[in-house]
Amino acid sequence: MEFIKKHPFLIVYFVLLVAAVVLKIGFGYILLGTLVFLVVVCLIRLPNTAAYLGYLFQGFWGKPDAAFKLYSFAYSHGSTAKAPKVAYAMQLMQKTRYEESKNALEDLLADEGLKPTLLKIVRQDVAIAYWNTGDVQRAIDTMEKMKEDYDLLSAEFFTTLGYFYVEAGDYEKAAETTETALSMDEGNGGAYDNLGVIAYKQGNLEEALELFTKALELKETMASSKYYLGLIYEQLGDEDQAKSYFTAAHNSNITGLNTVTREQVDEKYREYMDR
Repeated sequence: MEFIKKHPFLIVYFVLLVAAVVLKIGFGYILLGTLVFLVVVCLIRLPNTAAYLGYLFQGFWGKPDAAFKLYSFAYSHGSTAKAPKVAYAMQLMQKTRYEESKNALEDLLADEGLKPTLLKIVRQDVAIAYWNTGDVQRAIDTMEKMKEDYDLLSAEFFTTLGYFYVEAGDYEKAAETTETALSMDEGNGGAYDNLGVIAYKQGNLEEALELFTKALELKETMASSKYYLGLIYEQLGDEDQAKSYFTAAHNSNITGLNTVTREQVDEKYREYMDR
């Protein structure tokens, strides 16, 4: 009975297929009927069709803007597709629409039918949403609970949690958690960026400079490392180097998932361009 509730169109198609075989309808007509049936189902379930089409545009065809339009249509018209909704929530976060992203992820968390693998992803993503909406402690609590619930977590998970501790001002815990990430992945540029922020906030500029430089060697796209290197060289009195790093940060792709904002970066960039 549960299967019938979840897959009513599949049951209908199976019944029609059996009837076609019993009536000895030709294969060509069966194929044509199948195509017509699929089109009808797609139209009946248009919001979900749009959501999964958006998933294809984003994941396989590399067209996030087109995907976002499809997601927006799908979820404003009641789509129940789960995996595409996670992708939509993260796109909302990238666009700094943090409250909408958090709401979408919390809706998914409330769904008791969420598969374990997807649930794990949503829990980490909603923690990021909590951080972006200003509730750092809730973000930390969410991820600490995940540490209790899961034996296997990624280096990225510990890097993110480490940064949350940086934001909370607990530099000891931030360093400890980030070192866990590095023990799992020595080439983790984000972890070195974390350690650089810790050193910078504690006034250890030379150490921070080395750490941010190492972060960029491992991951040259990190806008935060470029921004902080600009701040460090500014404090060291090297305006040319500061300008170079602020320009590099300005030219980086900065979204709502970065640990520095477009506004922060561009403020320093304009300051140096006006000189």
